[in-house]
Amino acid sequence: MDTINKNLKIAIILTTLIFFLELAGGILSNSLALLSDSAHVLMDVVALLLTYGAIRISERPSNSNMTFGYHRFEIFAALINGLTIIGIAIFIFYEAYDRILDPPAVKGQEVLVIALIGLAVNAWVAVKLHGHHDLNIKGAYLHVIGDALASIAVIAGAVVIIFTGRTIVDPLLGILIGAMLLYGAFKLILGSARILLEFAPQHVDADSLTKVMMKIEGVKGVHDIHIWSICSHIHAMSAHVLVDRIHVEQTEILINNIRKMVKDEFQIFHTTLQFECAECDLYDGGFEIHH
Repeated sequence: MDTINKNLKIAIILTTLIFFLELAGGILSNSLALLSDSAHVLMDVVALLLTYGAIRISERPSNSNMTFGYHRFEIFAALINGLTIIGIAIFIFYEAYDRILDPPAVKGQEVLVIALIGLAVNAWVAVKLHGHHDLNIKGAYLHVIGDALASIAVIAGAVVIIFTGRTIVDPLLGILIGAMLLYGAFKLILGSARILLEFAPQHVDADSLTKVMMKIEGVKGVHDIHIWSICSHIHAMSAHVLVDRIHVEQTEILINNIRKMVKDEFQIFHTTLQFECAECDLYDGGFEIHH
């Protein structure tokens, strides 16, 4: 986590510098493409700041009011990131439409140099953020990828302008970039919504989990099983487990077996188990074990 925090700090500083560079370059070169991309970069700065803040908040320990800690702040941040990505895509569509109707005259060489610098910075940030399963990091990663694609579009447009004078390629590439961003944004929002609505994690099926638990020696039945995600990488479950009449101290072996199984096979780290006596004619409430 220290490494990702360090990378995020560097990414925030570099992305902010690129924003000011593209803003100044867009004004000096009369490039609507660079000005639009600077607005895109500004949204990336906001997304990265939001991601960094959410990670720091989620590291705070749990307390009597937030018993699972602050991990859900990650999901709220990811949801906001997804919504802002949609806003960026709409902005790109609007600008592309405007450029098709009235292509602006730009200084292609200046645009090319600045866009290449922006692409290099975004490529570095994307490499540092790639491969993380945290939804919040994925949101920031999508922002950076979107800006890298926008930089490529600006570069392509600048090359076409330099050699042919045609600017129609710029808005067409903008439309393609917007479509890709929308696809990624909807996936991010759907993932956030699944967690907020407490869907079971996509890699866990309740029926499969029950069948595996039934194979554990001592387990006679499983019912009232619930599986949910606290955040993108922390999953939890609760279940009623039917067992033979056993002493309380004997449950420790059974608890450890169940806990190890759900952790190793389903990546579930928080378990709440209520044991019920299979031989008792009248269930008197059983007892719960939390891990």
